[in-house]
Amino acid sequence: MARPREFDPEKVMNSAMDLFWRQGYEDASLASLLQAMGLTKGSFYKAFFDKRSVYLAALDLYAETVVTDTVRLLTNGSEGTGTERIRALFASAAETGDGPQQRRGCFLCNAAVDRAPHDREVEEKVQAMIRRLEAGFASALRSSWPGWGDEDISARSVSLVTAYMGLRVMQKAGLGEAASTAVLERLDSLIGPGS
Repeated sequence: MARPREFDPEKVMNSAMDLFWRQGYEDASLASLLQAMGLTKGSFYKAFFDKRSVYLAALDLYAETVVTDTVRLLTNGSEGTGTERIRALFASAAETGDGPQQRRGCFLCNAAVDRAPHDREVEEKVQAMIRRLEAGFASALRSSWPGWGDEDISARSVSLVTAYMGLRVMQKAGLGEAASTAVLERLDSLIGPGS
């Protein structure tokens, strides 16, 4: 009979994701990962193959939690019109400050810059999350502007994801206030006439 795991997998993965989110893949040493996860080397290697496998699992967790919640906000008609949902998401992302939450940026953005260019599997996961966000924006736009064609919706959705991710990257770089002002002032041009 197999011995039960001696740790809470959800807590361990949340801790790993938080470490990668704050430090990036390269700077998260195995020692710091073990400490953050609260695991011994033996327990770590029984549950995971290596640091990369934990990183991939952390990306999956981010997709299942943060990206899913973001898409749910964009597609949930009970949260207001599509344009109101888009504004709410950008307003939330535009919250500025110099605290650890704002300065750690977005885990998806960090992965896109940090690991996707060097790891095909990370790149595929990043692209899948971006496509989900684009679909969420498309759903919000379509609900507000049902007469728009698919090409216009698609182009605006890509622009909205680009603006959203750019805003998150600028916050990480300490330029959140300027970026937030610029993006919010131009948001209406992306989400439609009379919006």
